[in-house]
Amino acid sequence: MSYLNFIVDAINQCPDYIGKGIMQLIILTLGGVFVAWITTLVFGRKSEINAVEGALLKRKMDIYEELSGKLEALKAAVVIPSDVHDAAVKMLQEEEIAFNPINSNQLLSIFDSPKQLTEAFLEIDKYMASKRLYYDNDVMIQTMCFQNYFAVYRRLLVMFEEQFVDAGIPLDKKEVVAAERVLTVELGIVLQEELVEQMDKVIATMKQSFMNLNFNHRDQIEYNYDFFNNPDGPIMGELMNTKIMMMREDITAIVTKAAAMGMAGNILSGR
Repeated sequence: MSYLNFIVDAINQCPDYIGKGIMQLIILTLGGVFVAWITTLVFGRKSEINAVEGALLKRKMDIYEELSGKLEALKAAVVIPSDVHDAAVKMLQEEEIAFNPINSNQLLSIFDSPKQLTEAFLEIDKYMASKRLYYDNDVMIQTMCFQNYFAVYRRLLVMFEEQFVDAGIPLDKKEVVAAERVLTVELGIVLQEELVEQMDKVIATMKQSFMNLNFNHRDQIEYNYDFFNNPDGPIMGELMNTKIMMMREDITAIVTKAAAMGMAGNILSGR
């Protein structure tokens, strides 16, 4: 305080024009320091926010790119062995289920066996669920639609497997394995084009998100019962218009028939 009093006294002893000049200089200096401090604080904070949002945006782009690659990888095709293909076609014809006969022996590799189909579903479902934090609203809804759609395939295999589990028959028995593989090929022959379309919808939605990258935060969506089960909602409304749902009675019939084939084979092998 003594130094401050000394400075004030010294300024007061100076001529008016010198004292005023010194005071103006002090005021300008302190004002400049204050403005600089405010500017640094505000723009420093904004810079930090932009850096964080930029990192999140980069992470989102990486996730979209990786997910797109995973979906494209599911489109790899194989040629189904003729005996398995012929058995599947015969069963479809007996149930009078329409399918495209052209190149029907060339299917997505995930339809080559129930194990591959199950592993593909579990992997893509787990990945999509683990990255939801980064999705835009549209991508979030489209991935949820795909997850629920793809889950139907796994559910159909479970319906088949339950018949043998309930009967105490091991799922690794040769006759059961053969029947489930035929069923998986049947699903591929009838539904693979639609599965590819569903994958393409997810990829197209992500591409659209790429074209409109921004820092806007996702709207809060209430994921309640109606969101998932309302026939006019974004999930069930989409699913009910798919072939796998519209043909559910026919598809359930081939699941039942494949299970019957496995049961019959198991009985014959035990004689």
